[in-house]
This record gives sequence, C-alpha cells and structure tokens, in this order.
Amino acid sequence: MGRKNKNSGDFFWVSYADLMTTLFFIMLTLFILTVVYLKVEQNVIQTKLIEYENILKVKEQFKPLQKKNSGFVYLENCDKYVAEDLLGEEIFEPNKTKILPQFEDKTIQVGKRIQGLLTEMKNNNPGLQYIVILEGNMANRWDMSISKESIWGYKVSYERALAVYDFWLQNGIDMRGNDDVVEVLISGSGFNGLCRDEVEENNKRFSVQIIPKVKPINE
Repeated sequence: MGRKNKNSGDFFWVSYADLMTTLFFIMLTLFILTVVYLKVEQNVIQTKLIEYENILKVKEQFKPLQKKNSGFVYLENCDKYVAEDLLGEEIFEPNKTKILPQFEDKTIQVGKRIQGLLTEMKNNNPGLQYIVILEGNMANRWDMSISKESIWGYKVSYERALAVYDFWLQNGIDMRGNDDVVEVLISGSGFNGLCRDEVEENNKRFSVQIIPKVKPINE
C-alpha cells in the first residue's frame, strides 16, 4: 500500500511540473505578445505625432496672409482667405466668362501672389503636395428666380474659372509648375457655394483654395 502511495506522489509532482512548465510558456508568450503590441502602438502614436506636426508646420505657412498689406483678407465664417483687391468686385460681365478689362491687372497680381505662396510652401515643406481649387461663381437675379441647381449656372461658373486659369497661363503664371507637387482643380459652384457675398451682384467672381495634402508616413 505504501508503495502505491509513493507512485501516486511521484505522478502528482510530475503532473505539477508539467503544469508549471506549461503556465510558464503561456506567460512568456503573453509577455512577448504584449511587448510586440506595445511596440506597434508606440510606432502608430509616433507616426500620428509626426503627421500632426507636419500639419501644424503647413498651417504656419498661411500666417503671412494674416499680416497687413498681404493682399488677402481672412473670412472667419468660412475659414478662407480671399484676395483683397477683388473682394466685393464684379470682375465678370453679366452672364459671361470674360474678365472685365479693369480687373485684368488685379487678377494678374492675385495670381502672382498665390504662385509665390505656393513656391514658398513647397520650399519649406519638401515631400508635401498641394491641391489648388480654382472655383468660379455666379450671381443670381435680384429676385433669386434662377434655380441654385441650374445646369447653365454650373457651366458658366466653370468656364469663368477656366478663363482665369487660361488668363494666368497667358501671363506666365503656372500654379502647377514642373515638379508634380501641385494639382489644380478647375470647378464651378454655379449659384451655390459657401461664403457667398451678401450683395448678390458681387458673386460674379472666382475664388482659390489651397489644400495641403499630408501624405501618410508609411507611404
């Protein structure tokens, strides 16, 4: 009987040792997985911080536009900069796409300022890309009788933006450049669009938005 109890005790300790060994490997595996997970999370956080710093760096480039005599005015209600020389001006003939002669010089100056700003941003932020949206706008009638979804309105407003783009090219102003960093999108919002002038006639205009494109770090 005593021998039998001794064998039972040996079996217990062998089983206990196997159990502890198994638990050790389980804990070791969990520890390794935890370390790997924390390392991955740390890399993700660091990547996001770098991307955020890049965004803040780009935003700093717009600060010169807030200074006096910059040629631009900041509209807080829609977070947009507009050209001071063309603010509230009817730069197009009614229902037409040709720029009025008295606004040609101002349009050239605005184009040169924007081109200069893009050049500065590209030099200060290598590796980033930019989208320039050139948007044409339309003014409705005094009684607002034209539908905001008028196809004709979208067509003419697009042609106004295209006319400005062609006018700039004719005067040596090329927003795209030769480095494939800037993409220009020509669009028309018709009788729609944000930040329209309260004086409806003043919406015979165009607007330009510069959108920095921050590439993910892992690209």
